Amino acid sequence: MATLTFETLSFTDEKEQLKILFLKSFSCTIAKQDLQKLGTYHVHKNSIEFPEASEKKAVHVFSILLEKAFQNLTSIVTGKRTVYIHKNSGIPLLGTRFIGIQDRGTTFLELKPITGCIMGCSFCSVDEGIGSKKLCDFFVEREYLVEVTKKLLDFKKCADMHIYINPHGEPLLYPEITELIKDLKAIQWIKTITVITTGAMLTQKKIDELADAGLDELNISLHAIDAELAKKLMGNPAYNVKHVLDMIQYAAKKTKVTLAPVLVPGINDAEMEKIIAFAKKIPVRIQKFCYNALGRNPVKEESWDDFFTKLKQLEHKANVKLQGDIEICNFEKTKEYAVPFTRKEIVTAEIKCRGRYSYERLAVCKNRVITIPRCKQDSGKIKVQITHSSHNVIIGECI
Repeated sequence: MATLTFETLSFTDEKEQLKILFLKSFSCTIAKQDLQKLGTYHVHKNSIEFPEASEKKAVHVFSILLEKAFQNLTSIVTGKRTVYIHKNSGIPLLGTRFIGIQDRGTTFLELKPITGCIMGCSFCSVDEGIGSKKLCDFFVEREYLVEVTKKLLDFKKCADMHIYINPHGEPLLYPEITELIKDLKAIQWIKTITVITTGAMLTQKKIDELADAGLDELNISLHAIDAELAKKLMGNPAYNVKHVLDMIQYAAKKTKVTLAPVLVPGINDAEMEKIIAFAKKIPVRIQKFCYNALGRNPVKEESWDDFFTKLKQLEHKANVKLQGDIEICNFEKTKEYAVPFTRKEIVTAEIKCRGRYSYERLAVCKNRVITIPRCKQDSGKIKVQITHSSHNVIIGECI
């Protein structure tokens, strides 16, 4: 008899299939007729028994079935098909803007362990969450992300690295966010770790866990104090700004907190004063709404001069110094992995999976991911001409 036990999987025996829950956040299924290749079986919460199979056979067959099932992994929160990027997936963590690691050659390093959001902000620059046109989500194995991050930082050899966990979406959806912070904190090169969040998923327990794991800062996207306007801006009628305000006050006792509202001209201008008044000693970093072709653009973008004029007026009226926006140029330069492509170069890449949009594909070449828009090929080798290759963000087109 073989008994297979798992820490990250749980099972439910349904009528025609075995339902699998992965890290309490993603689901997939295995058809019962496939499982019966191993004979009879008994399902428990975190294990399966195969009375008629040897352990070697059970491990081999079930691993194949599980790998196949994970091809149809679905996010419980977003309901979207989810690509699981792990060490043996053959998908590198450098190459895209939306998943993995984004390094611009400074002491500022962005980690993007997941995509997807429970909000649908009316001004979202990356069109994430509720109402998004994106069809697929991504999730990175924690151990893989930590391993590749450490390797990159060992290459940089800079002891003042600032890590920003800033995915296209809500970082607290990452099921192992606390463990990820704890693992990153053990890397000698990392000075600070910041999580950029809407705050909607924060609880006192979660804040305590994050602080105990070594989190240095919560950067919270608070865009309005008025409850109805806040719901409108966040694109979710369930958004509870009172809860977020309570969590901000609690978190400020445990770790550094920065409030980062986006000033959307003509919509929440008056809310900036309210946010500053609420913040008191909590730093406020007001961000400028910027037009993005792939984002949501509810208003016309104002000029930088007009934006800075508003900030000066707010500072004078509230008698407070506002934090500057996060600017990459404020961080020190470091070594950066060489980009293995030049613009207009033609390469042969292997398609690994679909991208976030209907006809977008992700291919791999020279240990980098290449995003290919307007591509209908689902697998195999493909000729690609590189159209963008800055800071190891690689984009190409089929030829």
